[in-house]
Amino acid sequence: MSKPDLTNNLSWLFLQASFRSKQTLMRLAEEYDLSLPQLYTLVFMEPENPLQMNEIAAILHCDPSNVTGIIDRMFAGKYIERQEKPNDRRARLVALTPEGIKLRDVITSRIAENQPKIFDNLNDEQKLELTDLLKKLLAQSPSLLQ
Repeated sequence: MSKPDLTNNLSWLFLQASFRSKQTLMRLAEEYDLSLPQLYTLVFMEPENPLQMNEIAAILHCDPSNVTGIIDRMFAGKYIERQEKPNDRRARLVALTPEGIKLRDVITSRIAENQPKIFDNLNDEQKLELTDLLKKLLAQSPSLLQ
């Protein structure tokens, strides 16, 4: 059986680009003593919108048991707090603390200011076009596997 040629395969090229961009986020996470899943959680959480653990698991595309460890480490760092869900004391919510909001603001600003070098080969028009295309892809497909 011959090896498939992935030279012009859109999925493979997109995956390679994603890995290169991920390296920038990994360096940023390390700078703030966070794991990559912690950084993702921090950025995806909105300050005024506490989330349930299963919602965080869905955002991260991982098992809820993995989220417990991520949240425990963020709790120890005082970036999040646990809250009771109104009208349902069995359910627990996770919310950003003032310290978590501050760190989220710094990280989101750094992400916006420091695009990975992978985009240097694109002109401004191409960057806008790619941004629009990625927004379309992400709006259509919330899951990696369908």
